[in-house]
Amino acid sequence: MEKERFIVKFAENDNEKQMTYSLRYHHMLKDFRPELQLQSELDITPADAFAKHAICIDNQTGKVVGCYRIITSDQLPKGERFVCEDEFDISALKASGESIAELSRAVIHKDYRNSIVLMLLFKFVLKYLLDKNYRFMIGEASFFGTDKNVFASELSYLAHFHSTGEYAIKSLEEKQVSLIPKDQLNQAEIKRNLPPLIRAYLSFGAKTSSDSFTDYDFGSVDVFILLDSKNLNHAFIDRLLR
Repeated sequence: MEKERFIVKFAENDNEKQMTYSLRYHHMLKDFRPELQLQSELDITPADAFAKHAICIDNQTGKVVGCYRIITSDQLPKGERFVCEDEFDISALKASGESIAELSRAVIHKDYRNSIVLMLLFKFVLKYLLDKNYRFMIGEASFFGTDKNVFASELSYLAHFHSTGEYAIKSLEEKQVSLIPKDQLNQAEIKRNLPPLIRAYLSFGAKTSSDSFTDYDFGSVDVFILLDSKNLNHAFIDRLLR
């Protein structure tokens, strides 16, 4: 799929994967933990071995400038879990028997974050998963920092207005912020302050966990994201996919 100077596709060879891992290290890990120093300067995790990697390449430079990792329930090796299960209990969701695709490692090069790269990746990934009839698309989205109290308004807003409801996704972390009553929240201001990835997911019709998980190693506060293909914002999705 091409759009002007960009092409979006799945990584096809080791060189494209190495550029993807390098992008993730320099423009994700180093964003959250500037002090981090890895000799390889690559972000590689065990899940990468069985994942598909959607990438956006700038045709003018030949470089990978955006990426998304996809792990699907039918390709998850026996005995392996989804990445998000390190932080959230999704047993109710898995018990539904529906097909699941986990989206993770959404990374955009810092010089392209005001461009169309993220939407091109969203378009490619959503089309692929909807064409393959995956019911649930799951993942996590992060706030920079590890003090949940800093994000009390945002976390309260998500819990009150966008909770996953019947699937009761729960954080594995016991300590949570006290929710601010919904009538005390300035919704317009909170929406503006949400991380761009969370805003984008909500535009698609996503639900979130009503609580969060503090990832001290990563330097973030994470919320669970659930996209149900039966309850998407289809007007928004249709405009995106056209």
